[in-house]
Amino acid sequence: MAKFQVLSLGVLKHKISMTSSLILRIALGFLLFPSTFLVAQNIGINADGSLPDPNAILDISSTTSGLLIPRMTTAQRDAIVTPPIGLQVFNLSTNTLDLYTSTGWSAALFTESASNLVYVYSLADLPAPSGGAILLDATKMYVFSGFVNISANYLNLNGAGLRGTDPEKDGVMSTVSGGILRSTGVSVFIENLAVIPASGSTKAYDFADATGTKFCNLFSGCSVVEIGTPSLGVGQISGFKAATINKNYWKCSDGVKVTGNMGKFASALNFITGISAGSGIEFLAGLTIDDIDLSNNYFVYTGQTGVKVNAGSTITHGRMTTNMFRGVSTLLSGFDSYSFGWQMQQNTGIPNTRAFAFEFMDGNTTPTIFGAQGVFTKILGTTTQVSTKKFTASSNRFTYIGKSPIDARVLVVVGANSPTSSSDDTIVIAKNNVVIPAPTSSLGPLINNQGFQIVLETEVSLSTNDYIEVFIKSNIGTNSLVVKDFQFRVVE
Repeated sequence: MAKFQVLSLGVLKHKISMTSSLILRIALGFLLFPSTFLVAQNIGINADGSLPDPNAILDISSTTSGLLIPRMTTAQRDAIVTPPIGLQVFNLSTNTLDLYTSTGWSAALFTESASNLVYVYSLADLPAPSGGAILLDATKMYVFSGFVNISANYLNLNGAGLRGTDPEKDGVMSTVSGGILRSTGVSVFIENLAVIPASGSTKAYDFADATGTKFCNLFSGCSVVEIGTPSLGVGQISGFKAATINKNYWKCSDGVKVTGNMGKFASALNFITGISAGSGIEFLAGLTIDDIDLSNNYFVYTGQTGVKVNAGSTITHGRMTTNMFRGVSTLLSGFDSYSFGWQMQQNTGIPNTRAFAFEFMDGNTTPTIFGAQGVFTKILGTTTQVSTKKFTASSNRFTYIGKSPIDARVLVVVGANSPTSSSDDTIVIAKNNVVIPAPTSSLGPLINNQGFQIVLETEVSLSTNDYIEVFIKSNIGTNSLVVKDFQFRVVE
């Protein structure tokens, strides 16, 4: 039959308070020689006199105190002679609970495991509002569970991260005037967190960086959703070295507005709907930005504008790829496929960007004068411009004004009458007033006043501000030539 010894905490404290060596020896006897002082097989130490667990040699119970084991430095630990397997000490040098095993000392667990996660179930789990602002701890990641109504307050992110687990169930709601989530001069990171602007003067975001060194990341599941009450929509992003909006859902009256001095703005795989008083994405007049990349976004709403570029914005490079529009009245406002710096491919209802130009002369009477036999000179005459996309045009000249280098196909048709018998002429393309030696196209010898036509087709590599012209030379004589009919076409 099992036997138990129960020591009450009161008795144990009384015994510990005795200072004589006799009591110390008795206490040691209880611990080291149970067969001498005790007949119990299990020992319980508690305040209520309950029996110890029969499977525990020592059962200590308390709701107010803990167990304190020996504490020492690594050097002191290593000075223990022949430690037995299973010996435990708290290592003051490493702040770990160390255990001796057959392979030596090892840290059994880290005793300091402070987390940077703050779980938010209600307004009470956030820092106390001050003047409507809830200032978050920059060292923390706030994890929202469920929709948290912060009343007429806003969150000053202050560099803290925000995320939820399910953007259909986790988020923050407010009726504050202005942005619900705000930041200035710090990076922004939000993921899987919905924002509900719940008044007509509320918007989801107001993020700004004037340093040009911070990042704004609104990653997967950052929804902005109105529930009945029209709001100011998604809000504004200003500045930042790079702003990335990826895989989000917006159902609100107005989209995102971008301004300030920025490095890059990227929006990809976002579902944008509900726009009733603005644009899905709008670039404001004060924007100066290096690169814009819009790809695979889905704009689904009736009326309004898809993407708007306001006058006064400065955009170095822009790209739109495979964006889809359904029901939107004005797909693009303030720019198009051929605007300076923009490239567009495979967007619903928007022509692919392609540099091309065409001009012609019909019935020209201006002669081209040959200064010397065999020397190329520019064909003269006044041309009529039919179309110029990514080019500017003047008489017998196309200047490429696109940002990205291209390889262009060139087609030239020259029609005239031979000025003399045995005339022989050659045409060629000149780039930046320098003749490209090949290919050329020639026709001759001809009889006097014989009509002829010369065709040249080639390719030319063009960079920004390169220009091309059509030159001609007489291989026999120097009689001037009137090119009556002239077609000049260039296509990327």
